[in-house]
Amino acid sequence: MIERLKQPYVGVSGVVSPGVQAMLEGIAVESGLHEKGRLLALGVKAVHKTQFLDIENKYGKEWYPVGEEAFTHALRHDDLNTNTIAVAQAYLDIEHVDSEEYREKFLERIVERGRPWLQAIQFDMLPWHINHDTLQFLEKVKEQNVEVFLQAHKNAMEELGPDGVVRRLGRYTHLIDYLLFDSSHGTGQRLDASALRPFVAAAHDKLDLSQTGIALAGGLHGAVVREDLPELVVQFPNLSWDAEGQLHPTNQDGKRPLDLAVTEDYLQASAEILTAQQ
Repeated sequence: MIERLKQPYVGVSGVVSPGVQAMLEGIAVESGLHEKGRLLALGVKAVHKTQFLDIENKYGKEWYPVGEEAFTHALRHDDLNTNTIAVAQAYLDIEHVDSEEYREKFLERIVERGRPWLQAIQFDMLPWHINHDTLQFLEKVKEQNVEVFLQAHKNAMEELGPDGVVRRLGRYTHLIDYLLFDSSHGTGQRLDASALRPFVAAAHDKLDLSQTGIALAGGLHGAVVREDLPELVVQFPNLSWDAEGQLHPTNQDGKRPLDLAVTEDYLQASAEILTAQQ
């Protein structure tokens, strides 16, 4: 049965250059993360303002690549690492997301711009809990020969609850490669393992784990990984997780690039708790 499960990952979001990618891949190797059966998922931000309007947002180009050139060259074009999965992290504009034309145009743009490296697209804050058309849209995404990461965000989790989320998504699991439970979504709020456990448990009980891997996110950095994830990993050994906001603290210049020291500690912490479970 283990061989049939989706391979779990440890994710880092907000990567903007092949140089940073190379350093993160080196850290993953040195920490032994891959030896523990984890992929390294690298997320490149793709939101309405920076990749549809092609203008800088409040977080800055050091975190969110702006325009075609920056997005196309955010990750390496050749010699792709088989232990890395390259993910465009898409956030469609709330005022336009109900438009089929807009969704398809956004998808086309991301696929075209990310073609040299794109392996997966993650959809953040997609209103799938109230608009079934956005779930059917995933069929068009899969036609692009990419994997789909779908965020189960705070709004959906609060409205539907664990059983409701699983029921709503159950018929679409063939379109969802990874389901990411994230009740924080950029607020910096610390991950609440006890609140997330029922959602992860329901997904493990009811979804086809050979098609859909289960992940969580929200307020993660090295210390939180060491303190809050071990019990969940014992119960759900194929769990994946992702970190972003806590890996982008404001630097002395007022910018928020990926902090490599903070990120290295996060990846090492991830490898440590996986080692402890073996």
